Amino acid sequence: MLVFDEVQCGFARTGKLFAYENHGIEPDILAAAKGIGGGFPMGACLATEKAAAGMVIGTHGSTYGGNPLAMAAGQAVLEVVDRPEFLEHVRLMGERLRGALEQMIPNHSHLFESVRGMGLMLGIRMKTDSRAFVTYLRDHGLLTVAAGDNVVRVLPPLVIEEAHITEFVQKLSDAARHYELPQAAA
Repeated sequence: MLVFDEVQCGFARTGKLFAYENHGIEPDILAAAKGIGGGFPMGACLATEKAAAGMVIGTHGSTYGGNPLAMAAGQAVLEVVDRPEFLEHVRLMGERLRGALEQMIPNHSHLFESVRGMGLMLGIRMKTDSRAFVTYLRDHGLLTVAAGDNVVRVLPPLVIEEAHITEFVQKLSDAARHYELPQAAA
């Protein structure tokens, strides 16, 4: 059986309802959360009929599934994110963000290597410790997250607009210009 964890990458984050749709494969079981509730705690486990045959009463449960308020929140989110124009917006903004970051990187080649990811789930690979840079960014008004392998995660809201992308990349570039590498990395 093929099982996917789409807790972070599901629900439009990559420009498709689920990330697996970008790769031409289909899981037997899929876990979804975070975006599925639009900020309200909710989780779901989706399964094919064959995979679900083993999920009899008492063998599977959910901390955040099944209550009426969560279901209403999930339905409201689904009505928005499953619209073709919403998914197209995420794809387009993801392409714009990636392009702007790729254009910025050569200006700060002492810090950045490349951009990875898809849609609005991107990472900027650094040549130095990403955690120190993420702390520096936070102190200068940008919220990002460090990830393994010296990556700065960029996960903007799915409703981001071009003006937000321009502002983010400008602030990121300004921060990179003034960032002093920690002595151990220099």
